[in-house]
Amino acid sequence: MLRGEGAYRRHGTDAEPGTALLTLTSPGEDPHVREVAYGTRLRDVLPEAAHGLPALVGGFHGSWATWPTLASARVSVPGLAALGTPLGAGVLLVPDADTCPVELTSRIVTFLAGQSAGRCGPCLNGLPALAAAVRDLATGWGGAARAGELAALVRGRGACAHPDGTARLVRSLLATLSHEVAEHAAGGCTHASAAVAS
Repeated sequence: MLRGEGAYRRHGTDAEPGTALLTLTSPGEDPHVREVAYGTRLRDVLPEAAHGLPALVGGFHGSWATWPTLASARVSVPGLAALGTPLGAGVLLVPDADTCPVELTSRIVTFLAGQSAGRCGPCLNGLPALAAAVRDLATGWGGAARAGELAALVRGRGACAHPDGTARLVRSLLATLSHEVAEHAAGGCTHASAAVAS
């Protein structure tokens, strides 16, 4: 931007000129910020160690995306929103192969449940209940139905968008990584199995 609007608009695409700042956390690398032109393939932004792995796109209020979705997507606000993975805060978190996305989501939702002002029902009661349901799912004590039910209940009912973002995260886990969810509901974990095998 220091070189003016014309120079900035030479990056990106005709429909979406300019650049985005992305905060990347991926296996084997320290978190870092990159300036990336709109229209860049996401697979070219992510390091090779992240290829094949799912990612949390948009930060803690974001959505899970599988590697096939990431590999075919481009850095684009409307483009990623159309895929169901809004760019949001521009954060891409790719856990390493030994990190279970169900357990990671449980930790995030527990954190988010403690970050409310506690001034309306969806935050005061709904988010702690949702966090407990996702914890139960992660530890094999509960199925996906309860977590999905609570995520639907808090959505659109808060005085702010905090419950909506938290519900988005949970709903994306249930829909996008359903094989991981099913493994946990059955009392297992594909990542624990992989760690034992290695």
